[in-house]
Amino acid sequence: MTGHPAHTPALVGIGARLPGPGAGDTVGPHGMWEALTGGKTAIGHYPAERWQAMQELLHPADRGGDPWPAALITWPQAVDATVLGLRASDTAHLSPTQVLVLQVAAEALADAGIRPDTLAGPRTGIYLGAASPDDALRVFAAGAQPTLSELAAGGAGMVATPVSRWLDARGPLVTYDTSCSGSLYALHAARRDLADGTVTTAIVIGASSLTHPVPTRAFRAGPGVLAADGDVRPFDADAHGYVRGEAVVAAVLRPYGQARESHDRIYALIEHTATGSDGRSAGMGMPSADALAELIVRTHTEAGVPADRVPLVITHGPGTKAGARAEARALAQAYRRDPGDPLWIHSVKGLWGHGEAAAGLTGLLAGALMLHHGGWVPPTVGHHRAPDWLTRSGLRVPTDRVNHLPHEPHRRRTGVVALGFSGAIACALLAGVPRSVAPRRGTHPGLGAAAVLPVSARTPERVRAVAEVVPDAVQVRTPPALSRLGHHLTHRSTPDLEHRAAVVAVGSTDTTAPAWRALARGEHHPDLVGPPAHPGPWRTLWAFGGHGAAHDGMAADLYTRDRLFAAHLDRALEALVPYTSGPAWRPGRPPRGLGQVQRATWAVQVAMAHTLMDRWGLAPDAVAGHSLGEVAAATVAGILSLSDGALLVSRRADLLASLAPLGGMVAARVDAATAHELAQAHQVDVACLNAPDQSVFSGASEPLRTLTGDLTERGMDPRPLPGSPPAHSRHLTAEALDGLDRALTGLRPRPGTLPLVSTVTARPAAGEDLHRRYWAAQLAAPVRWEETVVVHARTGPLLVTEISPRPVLVQPTTRIRARHGQVITAVAAGDPQGERRALALAAATAYTHHQPIRWPYVPCVPVDLAPARWEAPPADADHWPERVAHLDGEALYTALSQVVLAAVAALAPVPVGVGDYQRDLADLGLHSIDRLSLQHRLLHPLRPRPQDLPEHAPTIASITRGLVQLVAERRDRAD
Repeated sequence: MTGHPAHTPALVGIGARLPGPGAGDTVGPHGMWEALTGGKTAIGHYPAERWQAMQELLHPADRGGDPWPAALITWPQAVDATVLGLRASDTAHLSPTQVLVLQVAAEALADAGIRPDTLAGPRTGIYLGAASPDDALRVFAAGAQPTLSELAAGGAGMVATPVSRWLDARGPLVTYDTSCSGSLYALHAARRDLADGTVTTAIVIGASSLTHPVPTRAFRAGPGVLAADGDVRPFDADAHGYVRGEAVVAAVLRPYGQARESHDRIYALIEHTATGSDGRSAGMGMPSADALAELIVRTHTEAGVPADRVPLVITHGPGTKAGARAEARALAQAYRRDPGDPLWIHSVKGLWGHGEAAAGLTGLLAGALMLHHGGWVPPTVGHHRAPDWLTRSGLRVPTDRVNHLPHEPHRRRTGVVALGFSGAIACALLAGVPRSVAPRRGTHPGLGAAAVLPVSARTPERVRAVAEVVPDAVQVRTPPALSRLGHHLTHRSTPDLEHRAAVVAVGSTDTTAPAWRALARGEHHPDLVGPPAHPGPWRTLWAFGGHGAAHDGMAADLYTRDRLFAAHLDRALEALVPYTSGPAWRPGRPPRGLGQVQRATWAVQVAMAHTLMDRWGLAPDAVAGHSLGEVAAATVAGILSLSDGALLVSRRADLLASLAPLGGMVAARVDAATAHELAQAHQVDVACLNAPDQSVFSGASEPLRTLTGDLTERGMDPRPLPGSPPAHSRHLTAEALDGLDRALTGLRPRPGTLPLVSTVTARPAAGEDLHRRYWAAQLAAPVRWEETVVVHARTGPLLVTEISPRPVLVQPTTRIRARHGQVITAVAAGDPQGERRALALAAATAYTHHQPIRWPYVPCVPVDLAPARWEAPPADADHWPERVAHLDGEALYTALSQVVLAAVAALAPVPVGVGDYQRDLADLGLHSIDRLSLQHRLLHPLRPRPQDLPEHAPTIASITRGLVQLVAERRDRAD
């Protein structure tokens, strides 16, 4: 700790939508810092379209003229309720201010790395500073006809309500309208509630809008208040007024002790706050220097922080001459600095204009970013020449980048001041903390292990939007570690939403940028998995390959670079020792001889499966093995102990090695019926039926040779399988199988923990049935892989994950999908060219197919991700008049019924379909406000807009008939 109490509020998340110097807004903490250090004003003028729309709202005598100076942001017109998990009725009538407040609050939580689904309940408070009357002037304008559902868009006390509903937050929900100090008053309330334990998370918001011209007209009538030329000069000798600005900013606060325990990024500590008023000041809007000085002194006294410990104050500093003198006099009186050791003062009003109710919090966030970024103080935009009286006061305004804060982060402090036009004033003290990105407990999931980096959202568009911002976060001078990015995307985001994708990384995060860009563009990349085309629900089958699954370099990379896999492989190899007479295989050496190859394949398969289980918490719905692979499947399923699996694979391999000189196996592109005919003709056996057009023959060498010639002539692409014994053929005589049965004495199969599908019967097999006689029969019987997969896929979409050093089942499984038309996805957990990557790809595919997964990442501070862009809400019934303009009769009714159905489905909390046309809307979960929202959505596109639907029952069918009547009446009038 750094000497601060555990309950001290820590600023852990920042959201911002501020004016930008170009066409776009300043967004988020990174955008704020770039704007502060860039030093280019964002003050401009009303664009032509907005200016023209505002003319109608002005008195005729005030219309015309050039657009006024203003610092403006882009206001969204709607929010996609789906993205945030809200119902459409929750967002249908929000004002632009409410929409932006909701979005910026969400961005602040994302910056903090706090999952919204963890904030439900009474310990989350929402505190808003807002003073703009613009929304109320619009909704309640003379002659307006607002509906009940539109009331919520017109009152300042409702601006933050959508945030509370989104989070299901049940703590304090308060709005402070103290004019320009509103957001610091909100901060003060949040600090007190955090300090006494009322809440454990506080979201503080400041909002200011300039969407109605009449309030600005009033300010323009006051001499020396607004800068008519838009040139704002805080504390400058030529100061001559300010420019009104729009802003929505948010801060997420948590107790310091909790923030440290959660490894949150801490921008600064809110060491103390205090509020007061000017009392009997010189007049309205004229601050009292004595009152402000008194408040600053009280703030330091209550905080126990001497005034000389604060080298910088973020002032109110709007740019007026009188305001600057009063504020400077108060600062000089409170801090009593010598001109040789001045107090640095800063203002952001020349950069972003005067955000009024949002101004105090905007200044506080700017000060926190200065503490966070090494104590550097950017120049104050608009300040060029200090008046003599300012210099004599012991105050100095930075005109260049300076660093006069203490070198030690925890000793840095900054004051913040906000002065309300109402006379309400506020003060805050910020303290710095050491920056830390290292995890404090736990271990990395495995030395050199590949990472799965997931992203999920409620819509595919949101998945792409999130992917867009990741490349900029990883392609930096010091990229975040894989474990840090992994923790952010799994624990600080919500990884289990409907639409999912994942990027696989081996090495470092900066190499993942191309895959993230591909996801954002909807393109393919080898390191990108998902989103799957079919929504599922998916079942999983782990498949273990047989002959051919081994290769010379298998497990070398995994064993060297992945400690977890190495530990599992060591245990499997140790279990083989009692049943191995020849040289033991070790990873990194090519396996020699059939006996060593089969033992090594089993050991690697078992180690791979247990690595997936232990690292990612994966568990399939069932397992199956192809010939040799069935031994690994039974071991992984818990039917065979590790020792029993080693016994079985060893005795089995020894028998096959003794038969190897007698013949071999040949694979060919041939269907099952033809394969049986050819086998009978050439005196060989069909060993495997792998796919609709893939079969394997087994037999003696000479018959296989003649068969190969016949297959070649038929164009069936025969391929001898090198090193293969004549398994699953007549060469497994009764005598040989009896010998295997005797060699397996002591084998004790158990019920197991996972279902196993036998490739002998293509049906589930009970663990106790896999006794030694089963294994003897299994070695002789044909492998029915195609039938096994088809039967398993009949219950729904199937994900087949092959766990083998070299994949041999993915290709035939894909052919099964092509022939049978069932939804089957096959992925390999092994790859000779990239073993670590292949295991991670298997885990990523399981995740994107909605399999439960346990994320192995240790706690870290959040990654610096820019806010993801917000998509416009999908068009629902907004354009229905255009779609039905040329329809009549049954076609018109059908089209309008679909419009009403879509609108009801968007509002209902339960699925709604064509079978619900006659159901009462109340039975579908629509309450009275929902009904008003539905009426608004259906009638709003009509011009002129009717006040109500014709009389109707509360059903989709009846509402549709009402719309048909409206359309008919309008057409009659038009005729």
